[in-house]
Amino acid sequence: MKWFTNKYAYLLAILAMLFCITLQIVWLIQLFGAQQVQVKRDLDQAVSNAACVSDYMSVAQGHEKSENFRNFFLSPEWLQIKQSFTRLRERHVGGSFSSQITPDSTFLSIGFNIANNKAGHKNRRIKHIYDQGETLESIMTADKRDLKRMDSLVKTECLKAQLNMETYHILYNYDSGKPESKADWEKTKKADYQNQLYGYNLNFFLHTYQLVVPSIKSVVYYRMRYYLLSSFSMLILTGLAFIFLFRMIHTQRMYTQARIAFTGNMTHELKTPVSVIEAALDAVSRYQLYREPEKLENYLAISKSELHRLTLMIDKVLQLDQLDHGEIKLRKELYDVQQGLEGVVSSMRFRNEQGAKIVYIPVDEPCFVDGDPIHLINVFYNLTDNALKYSGAEATIKITLKNTGDKVIISFNDNGPGINNIYQKRIFERYFRISDNPNIHNVKGSGLGLDYVKRIIEQHGGRIYLLSEPGKGSNFVIELPAYHEL
Repeated sequence: MKWFTNKYAYLLAILAMLFCITLQIVWLIQLFGAQQVQVKRDLDQAVSNAACVSDYMSVAQGHEKSENFRNFFLSPEWLQIKQSFTRLRERHVGGSFSSQITPDSTFLSIGFNIANNKAGHKNRRIKHIYDQGETLESIMTADKRDLKRMDSLVKTECLKAQLNMETYHILYNYDSGKPESKADWEKTKKADYQNQLYGYNLNFFLHTYQLVVPSIKSVVYYRMRYYLLSSFSMLILTGLAFIFLFRMIHTQRMYTQARIAFTGNMTHELKTPVSVIEAALDAVSRYQLYREPEKLENYLAISKSELHRLTLMIDKVLQLDQLDHGEIKLRKELYDVQQGLEGVVSSMRFRNEQGAKIVYIPVDEPCFVDGDPIHLINVFYNLTDNALKYSGAEATIKITLKNTGDKVIISFNDNGPGINNIYQKRIFERYFRISDNPNIHNVKGSGLGLDYVKRIIEQHGGRIYLLSEPGKGSNFVIELPAYHEL
């Protein structure tokens, strides 16, 4: 399983991400195509509605209050009839259209001229019959006016459908079907959309109207914005999930390795006092030291010291386990930190066998906190013992105390090898020990002390942090809330 994980885990994650990305891309492409079709349908509907309204407005003067009149010319059925009449030119079918509007009724006459053979349409003559008093000039002026109205209606319908995009129109000669502007017609070949031709005036037929949209992509992307956002969010969350998963696996692996190292190291630590006690008791029995009281007392003292050391190590493990399960309940009381530090310094000086120097700098004002004396003393012992162990034979430990009014600040400064910045955030992790420094690696320890220290200080509402540079020693600083009477 280890071989499989190390060799294929990242490959499987990459393949899974590529598969997710591919699925999202395929889905978005299909959605983009569907949205393009829908936008074109909406444009068709917008131009169709505008053409209906323009036709109605061209003949509505004096009949605005006629409901039947309005409903007929605004109906899709009428538009369909009119468009069919217009498109019959493509089949070479001639036609005639006339209208007569009276106060009572409206008469529409639509006629078709179908040639009996294919050549008939070439000789077809187009006739325009205008009402009396109308000239070609007046009709052209009216056509320009109606074209502006059609443009305005198209823009209004597009805005209603939320189709805000760049557009232009092309006019075609109604009789010949040829575009009025060949340059504009050439541009339509590259356009994303052009609709069928529509007339815009029922009184005369000079031009047909076509809306052209160079690009509809902006509207399509706008309509897809929530889909795009959800898709990208899902990919980002999936990627973050994989990253988190691998970091968790990596952390768990490091934690497992640290526990294995801790087990080996702790086994050695526990074996040492047991071996010393076993040797001492064996010597008492083998050499009958009960006859030599002084030697017997010395061996018993050694055994007692080692038993005490063994008890402390076991207690340290049990305390951390209790902290994890929330079983340790602090028994807080008014506690003088200065008095506690003096006792720890005196004891460590007495136990120090390497000739290290411990300097304690007290303050004049009292330093009271609301704390558990037993656990705080254990914290002070841990930090002082670490400073002695890792600073070498010529260690100088400087312990200072300061009261700022709101906080009591305790500093444990040593002249050891220091700690690299990359390890300073992890130094308080359980089982963590710096492995690339031989001076530290050769010092036996369990990797539990600083984790215990941090947890106890935090349970007291304080904090602990490290100030250190390689080659310049380390300074562990504790900040505890000062005691104030209510």
